[in-house]
Amino acid sequence: MKYNVKLYRVAVSVIVLLTLMGHLEISHAQVSETNPYMGAPTEMVKAPNGAITNKKLLDRIGDFSWTEPTIENPVKGIWVFGGYGLAPMSIIETEKGLIAFDTGDTKHDGELMLEALRTVTDKPVKAIIYGHSHTVFGAGVLAEGNKDIMVIGHPELNNVVAENQGGGGAPSFYPEVGPYLTARVLTQFNAYMPSEGPDGYVVPTNLTTMDMAFLPVNTPVQDGQEMTVLGVKMQFFTKYGSDDKVHTTVWLPERKIVFTTLFWSAPPQLYSLRGDVFRDPREWIAGLRFTLDLKPEVLISAAARPIVGAKKIRENLESYMDGASFVLDQSLRGILAGLGPDDLRHFVKFPKYLDEAPPNLQSYGEISTYPPAIYYKTVGWYDNDAANLKPLAPADEASRLVPLMGGRTKVLEAAKAALEKKEFAWAAKLANQLYLIDKQDKDARQLKADALRQMAYVSTGANDRAHLMSQALALEGKVTIASLIPPPTEVIVATPAMFVNYFRVRIDPKKSGKTSKFIRFDFSDGTSAGLHIRRAVVEFVPEPGDYQLKPDITLALSGETWSKIYLSQAMPEDLIKNKDIKVTGDADEAARLINLFDRYNPEKAIVIPPAFIGHGH
Repeated sequence: MKYNVKLYRVAVSVIVLLTLMGHLEISHAQVSETNPYMGAPTEMVKAPNGAITNKKLLDRIGDFSWTEPTIENPVKGIWVFGGYGLAPMSIIETEKGLIAFDTGDTKHDGELMLEALRTVTDKPVKAIIYGHSHTVFGAGVLAEGNKDIMVIGHPELNNVVAENQGGGGAPSFYPEVGPYLTARVLTQFNAYMPSEGPDGYVVPTNLTTMDMAFLPVNTPVQDGQEMTVLGVKMQFFTKYGSDDKVHTTVWLPERKIVFTTLFWSAPPQLYSLRGDVFRDPREWIAGLRFTLDLKPEVLISAAARPIVGAKKIRENLESYMDGASFVLDQSLRGILAGLGPDDLRHFVKFPKYLDEAPPNLQSYGEISTYPPAIYYKTVGWYDNDAANLKPLAPADEASRLVPLMGGRTKVLEAAKAALEKKEFAWAAKLANQLYLIDKQDKDARQLKADALRQMAYVSTGANDRAHLMSQALALEGKVTIASLIPPPTEVIVATPAMFVNYFRVRIDPKKSGKTSKFIRFDFSDGTSAGLHIRRAVVEFVPEPGDYQLKPDITLALSGETWSKIYLSQAMPEDLIKNKDIKVTGDADEAARLINLFDRYNPEKAIVIPPAFIGHGH
């Protein structure tokens, strides 16, 4: 047998390199020394609202964020209204009227910003530009009844808003789980935290209302398109996205001003704790590079304070772009070294120069939560440690570990000792073992709450604090966190067939047994859909008239009646008895088939207005 010597040497070199990388280790002592969740020295202070927080956050948050409503006039003819909602609104003033860039996350945001706008000018808003699909819901307020107002945006923005508004909840890879992610949205945006006091939020990312005043895009723009708007020459770029896939950058070439949603007041959030579709760092980084190459002299962001001066913009964009590149590249480096998702949380840490760069303050999300998302997208869940291939259920594992640790009393003592040493993450982990065994264990609940609260205090990320503190308050019985938020009735009524599809995932295999039946739904709006129950699996049939089987049961009902079934607001047998549902076939069997599907708990379900569906950053 002949060998290719050159290829052999390359292969040996690769094996040696990978072997060396496989021996990469993280010093746990070093991790603890720099980890505020495990006793690293952290100076704590009180925010103006009384919230206990990390001094690092308060010292730097004003660099790119607003902690209270503020009007800025960075250059002539440009106004920025920050701190009135989750995201700012920018205004370009012209002789012919005003151009608004983004309009707020809610109708209420639009009302606050219009009121503030009227303190600087009485000119009407004659054009609106959407830089982002999340910040479109104050537009109707700013239009002040002008039905002919020009609304500029990405050509797919209307579709994205419609899909989110008409879906099952917050954006997700599988829309069927939207109600679960929507519930997590409420946690992210401070719905369960007080506005004042030690446990209050520090970064005001709360949504005060959930109403909307959306105006559809009537002037879609393509990537690179040039247009004069109210006498202002503009060029639009739609190629790159951030947490949103329908991002639009606006370039004013005559003044070298760029309007963007790619630059935030915190590092690019490559993963949202509420859960979301994957955010590809490469796309975000490419968009930042593109923005940098425009060589702007004024940068107006839909997510941060404005920056004036070419040198300052370049320095901040480079630091911001390098921060995102560092998280991606070091995550991939760690994967090559054999690190799993939990290892990566501690391996990927900003070096001092990036950590201290003004735009990289981790005030919204903390980068330790991003590498696992990159790992899962790159590799999947399996960390290549065969010991983790067939894990025990968490409660089962806890019931076996606690006796080995000396029993409940010993674990409680160890958790308390960890708290005293400020090893908050370890204290939470220990308390959680007891909590998993008995979720009503008062001592375990309080210890876990104490640990989570201290973790919330030392965190800098608004999202991290929200999840940590909200769960601490829930463990103490001070708030009740919704686990699911079903869609509103009007959303289901608008597209009942879509929610027939979503209903299929709620089949209970233990109840369905050997059932094999095809149900047809005929709605009063003229649409139809079907569900073919095949034992433990349900197939959605979008065109029941063309299906291979004839229906065993046909239900004639309105969208409103279907919403009552979907939201578990009424029992199917009662709706049939009251003739809200007309059954062709066996009425008792029809009720039995519908009852094979899981029900929401109507007493615990929180139903929210349709404006909130699909929201998130």
